Amino acid sequence: MNLKFLPWLTFGTLVGVFLGFAGGKGSPEAPMIVGGVGATLGLAGFCIVSMVHKALKLEDSTTDHDAIAGAFVGTICGGFIAAYRGFGRVMISIFNPDLPERDWGTFFGATGGIFLGALFGACAASAVVPLLRQERRHPNDSAGNDGNKTNGI
Repeated sequence: MNLKFLPWLTFGTLVGVFLGFAGGKGSPEAPMIVGGVGATLGLAGFCIVSMVHKALKLEDSTTDHDAIAGAFVGTICGGFIAAYRGFGRVMISIFNPDLPERDWGTFFGATGGIFLGALFGACAASAVVPLLRQERRHPNDSAGNDGNKTNGI
């Protein structure tokens, strides 16, 4: 068995089992059924990611630490800002207009802000940080000039 496959299968199964316990209302079949669905989705996720990595010739060993840090910062900022700036009203109107905003507005705002903040933070950090790390060339430096000023004497 491929060891890269194991975390995908384990995570999908565990999330499915926990969701089955939470939503099954005491039914013993619910964790098994939802766990099986989670394992299937974990298998599908592994296959999709493997195909994308082969198609784009991406290395598995490289990790974009800037994107991870940006997602973390975006999650925190997005969750706080969206919870208190009325984003919950927008989320409720899109996903479930029957919910009362005063009861669910903060929760939906924070949830939507977390997802959008993590996405935006990861993309922004992954794109901007490498640009900032590049060495800047001065306009008066040229390839043949080593910085020594001589008057040809």
